[in-house]
Amino acid sequence: MVDNLGTHKHLAVGLDPTLDERGGLVLRSDAQRFYEGTVAFRSPMLFSGRALLHEWWSDDDQAFHVDLEVHNHVFGFLFGYRGTFTCEWTPAIDAPERLKPVRTELRT
Repeated sequence: MVDNLGTHKHLAVGLDPTLDERGGLVLRSDAQRFYEGTVAFRSPMLFSGRALLHEWWSDDDQAFHVDLEVHNHVFGFLFGYRGTFTCEWTPAIDAPERLKPVRTELRT
């Protein structure tokens, strides 16, 4: 799975999804590539962080929970956050153009 990050989607990050013991989603980041026009290159992990994200639903408080930590193998902990949230589900009928992907890639 690839997540294109940033306002202009310049950074593509590989994500490895698994499930935890709560049935929650666990995402581990992997390789990172930078794109600008025709220029594309793999970001050296020396200057990048690896993320570990946990997201899960709790029946106890009827809320979603999120816990993220980003570490660099040289500098250690870079940043993170944790918290809870609730949401309201609304039908999406016609997505505006601004919500459509900026970049797509065929991967096999």
